[in-house]
This record gives sequence, structure tokens and C-alpha cells, in this order.
Amino acid sequence: MARLSAWKYVLGCLAALSLYGCPSTRWYETYDYEGKDPYALYGLYQLLSARPEGLTLLRDSSDLAQLDSVTGTNYLFLGHSPFYQEQAVTGLLNYVERGNTAFLAANEVPEDLAYHLFGDDCYYGAFEDYGYYGDERFPNVQVDSAVAYRYPAGDSFQLVLVRRHKPAYFSLRTISDRLLCDETLDNQVLGVLDTNGINFIRLGWGKGNFYFHSNPVYFTNWFLLDSVQYRYPEAMLSVIGTGPVYWDEYHRRFRQDPTGNNPQTVQRDYTGGRNLLNGNPTLRYIQERRELAFAWYTLLAGVFLFVIFRGRRRQRIIPIIPRRENSSKRFIDTISRLVYQKGNHAQLAQRELASLRFHLNHRRGVRWTEGQPPPDDLAERTGLPQEVVNRALTQIRVVSAGKKLEDGDLLRFYRAIEPLYRV
Repeated sequence: MARLSAWKYVLGCLAALSLYGCPSTRWYETYDYEGKDPYALYGLYQLLSARPEGLTLLRDSSDLAQLDSVTGTNYLFLGHSPFYQEQAVTGLLNYVERGNTAFLAANEVPEDLAYHLFGDDCYYGAFEDYGYYGDERFPNVQVDSAVAYRYPAGDSFQLVLVRRHKPAYFSLRTISDRLLCDETLDNQVLGVLDTNGINFIRLGWGKGNFYFHSNPVYFTNWFLLDSVQYRYPEAMLSVIGTGPVYWDEYHRRFRQDPTGNNPQTVQRDYTGGRNLLNGNPTLRYIQERRELAFAWYTLLAGVFLFVIFRGRRRQRIIPIIPRRENSSKRFIDTISRLVYQKGNHAQLAQRELASLRFHLNHRRGVRWTEGQPPPDDLAERTGLPQEVVNRALTQIRVVSAGKKLEDGDLLRFYRAIEPLYRV
């Protein structure tokens, strides 16, 4: 009883502790404009909102319609990847062509937009030997610290990536120089990530420009609030003009348009077991809150202990049922002895003849039906000498005649047909 009370006390304490806790810090890239974690965008959003020209948040398609006629403005997207549909790509190209600026900080440029900006020969032709692989156009590099350079001034910036206050390797994207193979296009390299490759370019389009940066993580709170590293995002964002800024939150993920008739499926960036925590919204929400995470792991531990100690079969032992004895042979032997004792040798011979027909039908494919004589080519089918088969046929005709048989007749019949069973 004392041990049981101790267990109840421990479980009660665990249950109470699961309701309390300090909020945890999310050390992965959320790119949430309201998030204050290291790799969210709250700092950048607040700085741009404080500009005299103001900042407009684009949440749905009705907000995006504001881009249809404005000039001298700036479009901004920061996140893992923009999910543009064909209509959005056309609208964005027209927006920049009128003389506006589009700044994209993402892992890669979506295909529907990229082949316009880089040209078919560079986006497709230069990679035709590789098939379609996004990593060839925007290769991955693993770095924890790097020196980034800004052109044409040649300024350098020492950047350090951390996770849980310690330097940690991140998977970053670069831009393949083969995408810039068309010299007739107004494209320009503005920055590189150490010796790993290009990470910042300008893509001229009409009267305006697209600016693409392949490392959105460098615009998050961690770098903006650092007393040294803030100079890098500041230098990169200096290309934004003096006009109003439109912050695109709608295309950061697939979202349901409240003004549309056909709602879209909400995309959760879930790619299976490789992205189970970051891509699953339920588990991610639990992990973001320490008290829920503690309760979750307590529940898993409780289930594990239950399976080990209380999940065993709790029912009566199933009795062992012995195998049923095959008494067919014993039954046949008994019937045979009874028939033999009655002296009905003809009936025994008829039964044996039926068994012989069944055997030949299944083993040799001999079509021999009851009441009919054996086939003439029985010797060829069985492969036995003709004299052996003739002796068996003679005894078969005697039995088929239905005459009364004595002990010697029955014995001769058995000896004559015995070779037919061996084939």
C-alpha cells in the first residue's frame, strides 16, 4: 500500500507540473511576421511599418488587387517559398514592368516565374542534362558561419548561424551561375555567400527590378537585433525604394481565400517523416509550448508503461485443442474386414476396381468410366509390358462380369492389377 501511495504521489506531481512551464524558444525558421522567436520576422515587420511611406499587409486576393495599378512602390516576400499561381505570376510581372520593385527572399524562385526572369535557354536548356532537379538550379550548402559579400561595393559581412545559442549548421540555398548564362538579359550579381556561391541577384524586368535573395534566414530577428550582424540585412534591403511597401503574407503558404468561391486546400509544408515536427501543425504547436510538450511526453510515457505492465492479455487461458485423429483408414479397414468376413468377394473386387479407375484417371489421364471396358491403349499410357496389362485386363473382365468370386479369384485379381498402381 505504501508503494502504491508513492506512485500516486509521483503521478500527481507529474500531472500538476504538466500544467505549468515557461514558454520555449522556437529555434527553427517560422518566418512569422508576428513571431518574436530568433527566426521569425517581427523585427523586420516593425521596422518597415515605421517607415513614413507605410507598410500594407497583403492577406488575400482582394488585397493583392492593390498592386494592379500602383507605381513607385515595393513588393516584399520572405519565407521558405512563394506559392504563386499563374494569375499571380502575371500580375507580379506586370507590377514590376510598370517600374515597381519586387524583393523576394526565399529558398528558390518558383518555376512559373523563374523561366520568365532567367530565360528558357538558361532555366531549361542549361540543365537539360540533369533533368528537373531544383537542387541543380538552387544548390544546397551546409554552413554555420560564412563571410557574405555585397557587390558592387565589395563590402563583407561576418554571419553566424546559431541554434539554442550555439553555432549550428543550416541548409542554405545558393543560385547556380548557369541561370545567368543569357548576357542579353538585364541580370546582375549583387552578393555571394563566401565561396559557396551566389545568393543575391538583380533581375531587370521592364522599368522595374526583381531582387532575389536565396537566404531568407538572414532577415530574421536574430540578425536584425544583433549589434554586428544587422548590417547585412540592412545592406540587402537598401535596394528597396522610398515608396510604400507591400508585404505579401498571402503567398507564403497556400491559404483559403475568404473572397473566393473555390477555397483552396491549406498547405502545411508536410513532407512525411523527414519533416514530421516542423511540418505537422499539431505537433509543432505542442512543441512550441513547454507545458504542452511536457504533458505530451508524459502521456507517451504513461502509454508505454501501460503496454508493458497492464496491456497483457487479461482473460482465461485458452485450452490446447488436440488435433483430430484421421480415422478414415481405420474405417476402411473395418468395412473391408466385415465385407470379407461375409464372403462377398465380388463386392470387394468392385470397390477395388473403382479405386483403380480413379487412380488411372488422376495419374495417367485415362478416360475410363464405370460400366465401360478399359481403353485399348492402356499399355502405352501406363508404360507397362503388354503381357502384364493383358493379365490385368483378363481379371478386370472377370470381375466386371459380376460372377461370384472365391478366395483364390480375389487373390489373382489383386495380384494382376497391382502393377497398375505403380505407374
